Amino acid sequence: MRFEVEVVNEELLPAIRSMIANQLKQEYGLKQSEIAEKLGVTQPAVSQYLSNTRADQDIIQRLKDDPQIGILVRDAASKAATDEIFAQEISEIIKNVRDKGIMKEEFRNTYRII
Repeated sequence: MRFEVEVVNEELLPAIRSMIANQLKQEYGLKQSEIAEKLGVTQPAVSQYLSNTRADQDIIQRLKDDPQIGILVRDAASKAATDEIFAQEISEIIKNVRDKGIMKEEFRNTYRII
């Protein structure tokens, strides 16, 4: 038995963090240590996000293909860059992914508990 929250934690959040980390580096010129602080992860994790080894590239591409998610990622990065809380944007991305069926295969046969 697998729960929806496990898919979010193991597959979706790494893809979202990777996209935000790349945005923070490209648009705001932040260093890996600065990105790590803003995302609440380690610098080695950021290195893996930026080198595309920590998140599934297929999932990232599916997220990039959705314009609304792109806007939410940019908004989250903008807030992170200015040390604002961006939890709402992350929640909206997750909701969009679920509602639009962007990761329907990954969520198939999972149980929603929250």
